[in-house]
Amino acid sequence: MIIDGNHFLFKTLHVLPRSGSQILGTDADVEVYVRKLATDLAYQIRTVEGLIDEIVWTLDSRSWRKDFYPQADYKGTRKQDSKLNWDNFSRATGEFKQILASKGVTISQLPGAEGDDLIYAWNTERLAMGRSTLILTGDRDLLQLVGRNESNDAHTIMYSPTHKKLYVPMGHKEWAETEPSGDFFDVIRSSVTAASQAKKLIDVFAKRDGSPAIEVDPNRVKFTKVLTGDAGDNVSPAYWYTKTSKSGTTRTYGVSENKASQILDDFVKKHGTLNPMFLHSEEHIADLARILVRVVNAKHMGLDQIIGNIKINTSLMVLDSQSIPEEILDAMFSHVESRIGSMNTQLSEMASKAKMLAGTEYLTDGGGMKMSSSVFKGDDDADDMSFITDRKNKGKVF
Repeated sequence: MIIDGNHFLFKTLHVLPRSGSQILGTDADVEVYVRKLATDLAYQIRTVEGLIDEIVWTLDSRSWRKDFYPQADYKGTRKQDSKLNWDNFSRATGEFKQILASKGVTISQLPGAEGDDLIYAWNTERLAMGRSTLILTGDRDLLQLVGRNESNDAHTIMYSPTHKKLYVPMGHKEWAETEPSGDFFDVIRSSVTAASQAKKLIDVFAKRDGSPAIEVDPNRVKFTKVLTGDAGDNVSPAYWYTKTSKSGTTRTYGVSENKASQILDDFVKKHGTLNPMFLHSEEHIADLARILVRVVNAKHMGLDQIIGNIKINTSLMVLDSQSIPEEILDAMFSHVESRIGSMNTQLSEMASKAKMLAGTEYLTDGGGMKMSSSVFKGDDDADDMSFITDRKNKGKVF
């Protein structure tokens, strides 16, 4: 299980009740936050206990994208929230990271790489080994990693605790109903294990949340993001323009998901597929741009500029070996390879909040929870307590 650590930390932060004017303004708030992190994580691990063998916790560093593409102002709209006590946040998350490491969780962080980059590297390495991967995140950018390695039947599935949705590769229904033959069992035993583990994981989430798995075409996700951009990361669409109304209000228009779908349908009619390598081919990029111009009736931007925007958006948002700079790619895979052979997550310790926090200041001397945790209702070790919301603060901390 690869966990998007940054998303997990901020998701949990915003379900905390606030004791004062600041988020995490007091030591008591920090204690509650760390215990809530442990509670939520233990709950997710219990759900998949027996179906995962290791846990990787990825964290962001300053992105190489900011240095390689300063003109794009990547994530430039994200500002630190003054309502959050950032010193206490750093202390709490640093201590929680140490707790995870003490239980054998692999902490994955690398200068220049975002958490998404590291999740890509870990997932790629695991698939090559014939091992299926569960990505735990609410970040839809990572849908592009959902898929199946047809050579060894290893799968990448993604679960969003925030939305309680499970994303699986295309053709899941037909694949799930197919039983491996005896010969296949004998010849590629590890592949059968990878496939059967993926099936069990999918069944567990489907039964727990009562919703069917959502099939994802990762290549279509990549092409769509390149065309539509990502407002959250301050990445503009491949084509956009502004228009000022009579009242003086200026509005920006870009490529909508519906228009992107039309563009891609026309592209597939001509080229037969959405091969992600086409996003690195001059010929196919130019053709994609020409189809865009026709579908959206582009009049506010030249073809060359649209082609340039497609290239930049591919570099900023597509996770593959062609988009990520070679030095970052080499560093990431060296980082993964140096750790993957010595992983030893103590899963039984991680499945219980009390065991996870044992020996820390977040338990009383008698082994129980400190009283400040009573702001949460229910059995601490049996509920994820996701019902808690901060009604006064619905904004983002980025």
